[in-house]
Amino acid sequence: MKDRCGLCGTRAGDRPCPALDRKVCSSCCGAHRGRTVRCPPSCGYGRQAEDRLRERRARELERAWALLYGELSAAGKERMWPQVEFVARALAVLLHRALAPDGEVEAALRHLDRALSPVVLVAGAPPPLGRALAEEGLLVLVREGRLNGAELREAVQVLADWLSAYRSAEDPFRFGRGLLGLFPPPPPRPSSLIVHPAEAG
Repeated sequence: MKDRCGLCGTRAGDRPCPALDRKVCSSCCGAHRGRTVRCPPSCGYGRQAEDRLRERRARELERAWALLYGELSAAGKERMWPQVEFVARALAVLLHRALAPDGEVEAALRHLDRALSPVVLVAGAPPPLGRALAEEGLLVLVREGRLNGAELREAVQVLADWLSAYRSAEDPFRFGRGLLGLFPPPPPRPSSLIVHPAEAG
């Protein structure tokens, strides 16, 4: 006779759960995964579910970005799109290292916006993702003359404002998961520079 599920205690436990060190049923696995149970990276069920969710979020993001591109085109600002996509790719590189909630992603974009301002704006300590995106990443390229700071800032503002409306309380990682689904992880590189302009194409 099969062991009972370690969560509901009624159905048969047919999946080993490394987080609980017990067997759980498929229903409880799906209902509690990533919510009340912190799934370790070693769990194959968790990885498969995350991959499927990223694919779904990537399709959602593609549709939403088509609308955003249409709005920019209608306003005569389609020239900004390569910069918007460039910033998104830079974010994807960082999120592949450690997925962050969309609220933190928006905060990182707002920090980069302030850092690119020609006026010195007093602010507190930057969020870790913001520091990685700005001081350790894109600001370096601006200082080296490889990116236009004014154009980059305009794209960052558009992306941050759009993300503010796109975020979802149901999935705090909606945008980040979509990015990871759209942009595969980059090959390992020895340099600390997160992205190069040539990679934006």
